Amino acid sequence: MTIRTRLTLFFAGLMLALVVAVSCGVYFFERNTQRSIFEQRLLRKAEATAQVYVRKHDRLEPTDAILLLTQQNQYEAIYNEANELAYTSRANPGLIITSRFLVQVRTAGRVFFSHGAAQGVAIYAREGPERFVIVVTAEDQFRQENLARLRNNLLVTDLLGMVLVVLLANLFAGRALEPVQQLSRQIQGLSSRTLSQRLSTGNGRDELARLAAQFNALLARLADTVAQNRSFVHHASHELRTPLANLLGTLDISRAYDERPQELRATLTSATEEVRRLISLTNDLLLLAELSQEKPASDLPLAPVLLIEPLLDAVQAVQRRYPGTPIELHLPEAVEDCQARAHAELLTLALVNLLDNACKYSPAGSAVHASLTTGPRGCEYSVRDAGRGIAPEALPHIFEPLYRAEAVRGHVPGNGVGLSLVQRVAELHGGGVAVQSGVGEGTEFRLWL
Repeated sequence: MTIRTRLTLFFAGLMLALVVAVSCGVYFFERNTQRSIFEQRLLRKAEATAQVYVRKHDRLEPTDAILLLTQQNQYEAIYNEANELAYTSRANPGLIITSRFLVQVRTAGRVFFSHGAAQGVAIYAREGPERFVIVVTAEDQFRQENLARLRNNLLVTDLLGMVLVVLLANLFAGRALEPVQQLSRQIQGLSSRTLSQRLSTGNGRDELARLAAQFNALLARLADTVAQNRSFVHHASHELRTPLANLLGTLDISRAYDERPQELRATLTSATEEVRRLISLTNDLLLLAELSQEKPASDLPLAPVLLIEPLLDAVQAVQRRYPGTPIELHLPEAVEDCQARAHAELLTLALVNLLDNACKYSPAGSAVHASLTTGPRGCEYSVRDAGRGIAPEALPHIFEPLYRAEAVRGHVPGNGVGLSLVQRVAELHGGGVAVQSGVGEGTEFRLWL
């Protein structure tokens, strides 16, 4: 069942309930009004009968009954103080007046009641010394006919109204869903090649406008993801193709020309280095895939960690790779205050990548500065070098997987995965990473938890 059909049925059902409720209210209000009018008419009949009865000295003639009996099947009876029937307009064996009822009338002064299809009133008359009870009943034929006509008219009106309501509800649902259908048509026209297009937000204020704006934000994120994936594929193919081509060329030349053990050993050493490079790249890509955006941070096993420990481990590991580059540590006085729930191995890996880059791009003999501080964002690591810096056009892309700036590609070893891993590790810990750099001014990375 379509939303338009459901809206039509819902609106029609709601209006049907409203129309039926109004019709029932009109019918019962009219019925009670007519009943009240007829009761007042019977009351006046009873009062007139009492006056005539007293003027005639406690008796009524047949001619008086002709004048008093003006309603359909009207019946009158008079009971004296002894509860004896003093007068009756005709025999009415179906109506039984008990002494208890007469006492109730004398106490209340008047009592309205129903008897079959007839309505009745009983009043206690006190005319001078006379005390008696008058009972008058009659059928309101006019009221019954009016109510029947009203009931039929309301039924016909409700049926015609329901037909009109269904048509209007269908039209209303179609008009209400037109922006949704337009939005659906725009979405159907989207593809991986048209992610730059954006949906119309209409007036920019209603719920559909907010939905379209959120969808546009999703399209922007998808476009960024597609662009990153294309860049990833491009750079990955380049990074993989180069060592594989080098490896294949080295082995082919060795097979054709290397005859002495020393030459063969040198060829195998070169091939081994290329294989190690491929293994390192593969391991980094696998780790990046494992820590991908789809992996929730809640799946990461965290434990209380003294944050100085990952930094010391990273410094030791990198210092062994670059013994000629001094690494200066700057630590807070109270290192025990720098604690957090973290994954120690991943933190160490992120810091190793930052320190490795700093040592790799630093001039010979210049120091790399690493620090741990506390600030408004929590505990923060800082790694600063005095190297060549990063070009402004490369800064927005340095955290993209496998991206390497033109200035260092082919000149400095690396695969462009390290900073992507650093960023993802920071995000998994609820933090972030930022960079500040200028050409010839060095680079500083800040990682906070």
